[in-house]
Amino acid sequence: MKVLVATDGSENSMKAVKRALELAENEGAKVTLMSVAFYSKDDFDDMPPNIQDKLEDHAEAALKKAKSIFDKKGIAVETVVEAGVVPANNIIKKAKDGKFDRIIMGSTGVTGLARALMGSTAAKVVSNAPCSVSIIR
Repeated sequence: MKVLVATDGSENSMKAVKRALELAENEGAKVTLMSVAFYSKDDFDDMPPNIQDKLEDHAEAALKKAKSIFDKKGIAVETVVEAGVVPANNIIKKAKDGKFDRIIMGSTGVTGLARALMGSTAAKVVSNAPCSVSIIR
């Protein structure tokens, strides 16, 4: 089973990471952790470079946090960082292109704007995913 886990480092997304770890341990699932920086460089070229860097750093930090859980158990995991204005589109495309069997993600993400985006991200992924989706609360 191939599992794609969308994470932003939030509490619910880390619960999703732990659920994926259980699948890897108990069922031998191959897990890919994915984080999406909420922008597109083409669209935001006029923004200060440090804004883009901060968004990328946040996505990288979320993956590092999630990967550390797998590393502690000695279980191999792939990581992917992408950039996009609509994170759900990145997740859906990755699931299709990678022929994943399941997507696991949190019901809501971090606070503020990112939280609103993650909530709508979960709804869009559920509606359009090419595979089963597990939403973790």
